Amino acid sequence: MRPILLQLGPLTLYGYGLMVALGTAVAMWVGVRLVRRDGLDLDACVNVGVATALAGLLGARAFYYIIEWDSLSHLPWYYFFFFWEGGLVFYGCLAVGLPTTIVLARHYHLPLLRLLDIGAPALAIGQAIGRVGCFLAGCCHGLPWPGGACAVVFTDPHSLAPRGVELHPTQLYTSAALLLIFGALIWLWPRRRFYGQIFFSYAVLHAVARIIIEQFRGDFRGEPICGAVTPTAFFAGCLALAGVVALIWLWRKQGRHRSEQ
Repeated sequence: MRPILLQLGPLTLYGYGLMVALGTAVAMWVGVRLVRRDGLDLDACVNVGVATALAGLLGARAFYYIIEWDSLSHLPWYYFFFFWEGGLVFYGCLAVGLPTTIVLARHYHLPLLRLLDIGAPALAIGQAIGRVGCFLAGCCHGLPWPGGACAVVFTDPHSLAPRGVELHPTQLYTSAALLLIFGALIWLWPRRRFYGQIFFSYAVLHAVARIIIEQFRGDFRGEPICGAVTPTAFFAGCLALAGVVALIWLWRKQGRHRSEQ
């Protein structure tokens, strides 16, 4: 693959940075369309979206540093902000981005669950595109798969993946799963029975997909927490459980409201 797409003198265009930027742009476009469909204050929602994206980016980078501290501690401090070279962890994005959304929703007097429902499809499509950047950079690579039907071999000297080895294309597995999740959420949007259904459905679907694909990942994702369970798999399991509990609670709450009427 090609971590560096173009180099003109001191200017370097990284495939990872380009796809993350493209994914962010498409996510914002999808979000704006859903805001207009839902009838919320567009300016306020855009402000929340931009602030959440920036906070999530910092959180994703911070979690990457926590996991990879031994290999990154010798680098100058400003390397932390070199997002375009790769090195973001989704659960760090969620851990920082979600509280940011909650705080700003209250500040702008926006209904939180409706706002989260808008953000979920936008986040899914943005991630799907961003994962192609992971494929170009070679990060988040898979386990060896000699003779695999769709195995890939990284040869670029700048690649973060092991070179010359047939690997599972786990970045593309994740991208495809997120595209399916995006399609499912868009299909569910006009059929939702209660606010929050879209967001928590995303949480469950994303977590399940992550747990499955995690079995084919070959990159370092932190020291195992319990047995062979990686930190990301553990967080995914927690997210799935929280999503299921939230969906059941909201569904029952909606049922009580209808019975009272």
